[in-house]
Amino acid sequence: MRESFFEQIIINQQNLVAYATDTATNEILYMTQAAATLYGFEDVQETYGKKCYELIQGLDTVCPFCTNSKLTTGQPYQWEHYNEKLQMWFDITDLLVPFEGKNCRLEIARDITALKEKFDRVSNRLTVEETLVDCIQTLSSETDVNTAVNHFLEIIGHFYAADRAYIFEYEKDHIKNTFEWCAPGILYQMEFLQKVPIEYVSEWNYKFELDGEFFITSLDNDLAMDSPEYRILKDQGIESLAVAPLRKNGQIIGFLGVDNPRESTYDLTLLRSVSSFVLEEMERRRLIRDLERFSYTDLLTGLQNRNSYIKMLDRLSNQTLQSLGVIYVDINGMKKINDNNGHEYGDRVIKKVADTLKSRVGCEAYRVGGDEFTVLCVDIDEQDFHLLTEKLIRDFDKNKEYDVSIGHTWREGNVSVDEEILKADDLMYAEKQRYYHAILQGDRIVRAGIATELLKDISNHRFEVYYQPQICLKTGHIIGGEALVRKRNQQGKLILPDHFIPNYERERVIRHLDLLVFQTVCADLQKWKSQGIEPHISSNFSRVTLMASDIVTQIKQICQEYGVPSEKITIEVTENISKLEPKQLVKLMNQIVAEGFSVSLDDFGSKYSNLSILTTLEFSEIKFDKSLVDKLSSDARSRIVMKNTMQICRELPMTHSLAEGIETAEQLDLLHQYDCDYGQGYYFAKPMSSEAFFELLKKEQMHGTPVLVQPDQCDDLKI
Repeated sequence: MRESFFEQIIINQQNLVAYATDTATNEILYMTQAAATLYGFEDVQETYGKKCYELIQGLDTVCPFCTNSKLTTGQPYQWEHYNEKLQMWFDITDLLVPFEGKNCRLEIARDITALKEKFDRVSNRLTVEETLVDCIQTLSSETDVNTAVNHFLEIIGHFYAADRAYIFEYEKDHIKNTFEWCAPGILYQMEFLQKVPIEYVSEWNYKFELDGEFFITSLDNDLAMDSPEYRILKDQGIESLAVAPLRKNGQIIGFLGVDNPRESTYDLTLLRSVSSFVLEEMERRRLIRDLERFSYTDLLTGLQNRNSYIKMLDRLSNQTLQSLGVIYVDINGMKKINDNNGHEYGDRVIKKVADTLKSRVGCEAYRVGGDEFTVLCVDIDEQDFHLLTEKLIRDFDKNKEYDVSIGHTWREGNVSVDEEILKADDLMYAEKQRYYHAILQGDRIVRAGIATELLKDISNHRFEVYYQPQICLKTGHIIGGEALVRKRNQQGKLILPDHFIPNYERERVIRHLDLLVFQTVCADLQKWKSQGIEPHISSNFSRVTLMASDIVTQIKQICQEYGVPSEKITIEVTENISKLEPKQLVKLMNQIVAEGFSVSLDDFGSKYSNLSILTTLEFSEIKFDKSLVDKLSSDARSRIVMKNTMQICRELPMTHSLAEGIETAEQLDLLHQYDCDYGQGYYFAKPMSSEAFFELLKKEQMHGTPVLVQPDQCDDLKI
């Protein structure tokens, strides 16, 4: 009993970490108070019966390094182990001892963490010369500047066994922490040390000039406690530090330092030696940074440039976007501004536009061309986006020196970045048509280019409107006609639309021609009505034309100007109208129909026809493309498609079918079998002048019988 009493006192006095476990069950049978306290238990009894691998090592299963199999009775087993749970090193002695008829492992552990760390520091110590060479190699060999400097600071930090190594640079009236390395467990401070008033280190600058590098061995002893440098250093947990100045052309431009150094504090040779190499690296970093900035920044405006824009598009194409808003801005008449006022004035205009964008959207704006800008708003709320565009439009409208065209689109869910940008671009060009229209009215300075050429051709009456009759296939009577534009060259030769329409569409100036044709149609209808003839006429409109926000108002005003009922006109659109933003498209179609116009889906069956458009929008007429009609006689698949699509038209409410490009009696017979409503093509008549078309209408009205179908054909049509 006496021995047990004194042994327990000795164990407690030495704070011995020891415990015993059952080798069969790994349950803890015994533990000293020091061990229990180390593992978070106040009462030793709480540890008994627990699995040793759970309590001591924090594992779910038996330790892979368990020594049970290595133990022999009477033979101590000694080993070192790093405990992940405690993050401590232990020197361990294991003994296999019998207890109450079972084998037990008695483990005695000694904390050697401090010794291990000191040994590691000593064993890893390099001489100043070796460290200097390592620093130089790191700075010169690493291609990424940030990686190089951070690795360099790590080497410096290890050499001095410091908590932190860093670089500060001077900027006018403040200093900022530009690079930082921290030892494990030390908090980074760089983000809090970006605009430190330079007067905080005024005393340091005096020391730099007097002594060069210096060492503060103790904040409390070396600095006044009411000084700003004491406060800022104390807040970071700094008790000592060593710093060396960075000089350029004799001027101090920064400093290199280490916090709380524990080794080599007597020798600041390394800090002094590496400072010049650091300075060279900082200059290289500045050069690279400037080159990168020039590569991705527009130097005139400060906006991101086309390279940055393309890089962003690549990044967005690999992301899943919740929504995307795109704004496209183009300065109207930029070439003429430069020609009339000089490029310096033009540059000022470009910068003013950029400044307006920066004030509203900042880094989301890009200058993608000489006078073109794009704004990409990722994952923005629809209401916020429209509010932003309204503010931008108001900002630009206030300016009297220049004007801009703006296109904008917003979409959520399943966003295609490229498609949204094209829509915004199209809408911008549609808006620009107002500018070009003002040119035609003489309100603006003319801009050189295809728009000017088109407007000039319009003013010179180079375009003519022809009409191709459309026939009711059940009666053979003319029900109306399609307005088709032709152009005469300078030699008077007639040019077909295939040779100029695609170019106007591509350059987004087709609106002027579409409206010219529509105005001509209304003028002809007014003239024919005065003579008792009122046919129904179809007029084509490009997708770009229909994207203009005021297009329905414009065509309504033209009808009113000529006293033509909108019910007498069909607006023909092609399938690519479906590329418009869905809400905008539905709104547009509803506006057209609300004004009394009919809407025909032209060129159905050409290229990549999409039946889904018939489920989204209501058309009064589906117009089958000539390419499909051409194959009726020779291709069974075309006949199947035509027959079944005609059936769809019959089942859709208030929707007629019209086949264009009819050239043979066999085609006509098949279309009649498929119950096609209307047709047009060379079989009946080629496109003709307005005068010839009027005479044809007058002749049929006078005789009351079809004039484009022969009597035997009338029998086939069951007239």
